Amino acid sequence: MSRKLAIAALALMFFAPAAALLGIGVLMNPAAAHCATPAGTVNLGPLPDSLTVTTANGETFTLARQQLTHAAAIIAIGNGLDDVGRPGIKIALMAALTESTLRMLTNTGTYPESANYPNDGNGSDHDSLGLFQMRPQSGWGTVAELMDPTYQARAFFGGPTGPNYPSPRGLLDIPGWQQMDPGSAAQAVEVSAYPDRYRNYEPVAESILTALTISSGPALGSGGPASASSRVVFPLPEGTWVLTSPFGMRTHPITGERKLHTGTDFAAPDGTPILAAASGVVTVAEFSGGYGGLIVIEHTIDGQKVATAYAHMWQTGIHVHAGDRVTAGQHIGDVGSSGMSTGAHLHFEVRPGGTNSEAIDAAGWLNQHGAANLPTATSGSPAACNTAGTPGAPSGVDGDPDRLVDDPTSGGQITARMLHLYQQTLAAFPDTGWGCYSPRPGTKSEHPLGRACDITFGNQIGQRPNPAQLEAGWRVTNWMKDNAAVLGVEYLIWQGQIWSVARDADGWRPYNGGGMHDPASITGGHFDHLHVTVKVGA
Repeated sequence: MSRKLAIAALALMFFAPAAALLGIGVLMNPAAAHCATPAGTVNLGPLPDSLTVTTANGETFTLARQQLTHAAAIIAIGNGLDDVGRPGIKIALMAALTESTLRMLTNTGTYPESANYPNDGNGSDHDSLGLFQMRPQSGWGTVAELMDPTYQARAFFGGPTGPNYPSPRGLLDIPGWQQMDPGSAAQAVEVSAYPDRYRNYEPVAESILTALTISSGPALGSGGPASASSRVVFPLPEGTWVLTSPFGMRTHPITGERKLHTGTDFAAPDGTPILAAASGVVTVAEFSGGYGGLIVIEHTIDGQKVATAYAHMWQTGIHVHAGDRVTAGQHIGDVGSSGMSTGAHLHFEVRPGGTNSEAIDAAGWLNQHGAANLPTATSGSPAACNTAGTPGAPSGVDGDPDRLVDDPTSGGQITARMLHLYQQTLAAFPDTGWGCYSPRPGTKSEHPLGRACDITFGNQIGQRPNPAQLEAGWRVTNWMKDNAAVLGVEYLIWQGQIWSVARDADGWRPYNGGGMHDPASITGGHFDHLHVTVKVGA
């Protein structure tokens, strides 16, 4: 399950300009921070468990929640792109409905490895894969990429920032698509042998948009007493998040202070929709110091007053106002990394009694109300919390350190030693962002060998970290260097410098690019990310 979540959480990161250098993607990298929701487009609302629809030909069928989850992902991605809007989203839904009935399909006849990825069944159309039945042999992407629904959606929309620009063409690459019949526009992207099929699903796409979205605009209702409700939902869409830091005492990743972490942190791609955990009234919707972009909602659940808080959104990622009434599952904001944050994530709090009451373990509260099945904080020292004032010493890897295991940051594999270092570091520094395996054909790199990872600290790839992020980066870097023998570190590259175990006596040395990268550039010189390579053998 954790691998599935990690893969889904990475998908939106494929499209940063430096994706080829950093690999499949860096989890928690806010690469889409600049994408604000265009005015007058669509906002996701509560996700129904099922939806009965009828095609233009009169065929009636029911879409299950998993299919609607894929539809919601298409809507969210289209909504975050300039010039797509509701018409473009409808075309994308028509295409995915026609090609796969909104199912992530493998193709084990051509690509047996496709069954290793989360899927909704098996298909057999040539070498086609996924929601939009895209073909690796036509240049749409690798098997690993095309078995990710968010990657497929982004590829379908295309445009200059798309993963395949300029070819194969996505919707935004089709001249005059806005003036085309929606079915013809879908065909222009899919280039199907049956071009007339897409029009049949136009009313189905309209039904999905009506059912899954809410009207935009700030005035979602007037203020008043918190709405009575018993329904509680998870505050992020299924398959988009990874739990990174639980409620309880911890060493703050930026300040280094030993203090109570009053929320539960879920890493998710920048821009992921944040959902209201229950119906209620918004009491806070503003920037608030260390919380950054903050929303607080007060509810009455089972007769008891409770407040939920959602933190670290960007300015453009707050979609409600104080006094607004919201419903459970409503899209209220987008994941960001503002305030005291080292990476894109949702900090979620629960406060029984209201906004100014003390926080409790949000994981336990979500579990209690049937919205999740999360590990809960333990008394004294919660899981993943260090009891010392600084991150503790890591342990060594067990078994063969060079055996290949699944990479939680991609669809590839890394060595057991690399996975161990990832796990040990993430436990000590939960707000770091990671990207490890990457094929990188034609280059000399340890990433395809599963021996390297790239790490970010809340900064956008291509931009230098701010002072707090830089401090966090050095904290992680020095911890890895100090524990290199136990972790099996071979070398580190950070801030235009390289350190290696073999030349430890020389200390940090200027980095020359390794014959592959421009050391003067932000990414080539590793000013925006830390690179770590682990050794081979015992």
